[in-house]
Amino acid sequence: MIEMSSKQNRPALGKGLASLLPKAIDAPPPSARKEESTKEKIVASAGNGEEKRERVHGVTMLDISQVEVNQFQPRRDFDEEKLKELSDSIKAKGVIQPLVVRRGKKGPKFLLIAGERRLRASRLAGLRVVPVVIRNSSDKETLELALIENIQRENLNCIEVALSYFQLMEDFQLTQEELASRVGKTRSSVANHVRLLRLPEEIIVDLRSAKLSFGHGKALLALKNSEQRISVCKKVVEGSLSVRDTEALVSRVLVADKTKESEKIRARQGEREEKEAVRHLTDRITRVLGTKVSFKGSQSSGSIVIKYYSREDLDRISEQLLR
Repeated sequence: MIEMSSKQNRPALGKGLASLLPKAIDAPPPSARKEESTKEKIVASAGNGEEKRERVHGVTMLDISQVEVNQFQPRRDFDEEKLKELSDSIKAKGVIQPLVVRRGKKGPKFLLIAGERRLRASRLAGLRVVPVVIRNSSDKETLELALIENIQRENLNCIEVALSYFQLMEDFQLTQEELASRVGKTRSSVANHVRLLRLPEEIIVDLRSAKLSFGHGKALLALKNSEQRISVCKKVVEGSLSVRDTEALVSRVLVADKTKESEKIRARQGEREEKEAVRHLTDRITRVLGTKVSFKGSQSSGSIVIKYYSREDLDRISEQLLR
């Protein structure tokens, strides 16, 4: 399960989920970001600057062996059947949408920013060259572009989207509102996806494999604890329940919980009232007999203990009781 950390109310990933993310890039402090932004403007405005000389306009054809996979790719799961379908389409019509790449730091290689499905399908189709658009991007920009491009294409599963949102917020120190504006989504959509990371990892596996949808995951979040969520999740998967049926099942569990809680509250109230009645009765008998009296048990059954401290005390108490 993923618990919320106190800092900026962001979820802390468990070991299993943390392994799905590439190593985070250190984000610069706010002051450095402002200085970096100023430098970027200066470089961009320089007519003969290095930035401008390296920029390649339009589409370029690259040998497919020159394109390296991006370690920051947000997609973790690739459907082999759909890749085969895309490969067949590429064989027939070619790569319609160019890949987005940047120049590698060493040698003639290029790092893929966006389009890993197209790259994989092109290799499967046996292409030797692919169309690309070359961008000048830093590691941070590469990560952001890869995440945003895939999120906006809406071809990631809900956990991949949630992890992408999480990584953008962590690596770029973004609030949910800022992130929503950046990726063109509503704040509630961002919040609901990130909340999925609170679910137990057993459920997250089912969400990644499409046994459960985003709607199922959102419904399960209404339950109070991991045990309930896992129990209901098993029923949903085994019964192939729809989102609406899952919501109804969750509602019944919550109503049952509320009923049990109400019964517990009434039971505790009854116990308090009984203890109070016994206390009042003990005080009355103590005053009448003039000695210490205690009860063991309840109002329905138990015993009364009357203390005496001498023969005269016993005779006095016995006389009062017999009277």
